[in-house]
Amino acid sequence: MQKLIEVKAGEIYAIPLFLSDESSIKSFSRDNFKTRGKEFVFCRIIEDLSGGGLLIEIFDLVGTLNEDITTIISSKRLFPAISTTGLGILKKRWKKLYLQENYDREKDSQYSEITLVAGTEDSYQLWKGGKGIGFISNKEAEKYEIWQVWTPSQLEKRIIKKLNL
Repeated sequence: MQKLIEVKAGEIYAIPLFLSDESSIKSFSRDNFKTRGKEFVFCRIIEDLSGGGLLIEIFDLVGTLNEDITTIISSKRLFPAISTTGLGILKKRWKKLYLQENYDREKDSQYSEITLVAGTEDSYQLWKGGKGIGFISNKEAEKYEIWQVWTPSQLEKRIIKKLNL
């Protein structure tokens, strides 16, 4: 089966903060958002997890489409790495700004420390640094991000809520 999108680790995308009420399947291919101001946050592709979505990190920076890559990648993370669908990219809702040269997922994103929990109550499994670690208790699972593949609009709403906008 052919992939609908091709992404590379280290790509930086601008995520609009003004489309969260729009359907995640709506296409924005004709709109380049150039007239918008400080209405974007930024994410970096860490890894394409195929059926598990795109592993990304969201930077704690609100800015314009003209933000410098160094400013973006030196920002703190808004929350731990999460998984999202590729719809934001496929539908051109999220705009590709840069490809970080020499991106190293361990050095730049602390890949071995990225931890997600998959499964359901009483059957949670820990995923850390690309490897399944094993089953964990419900109490232990509360410490980590639940592996959910977020749609663009869901993720944008989460970002807006976290930023208190």
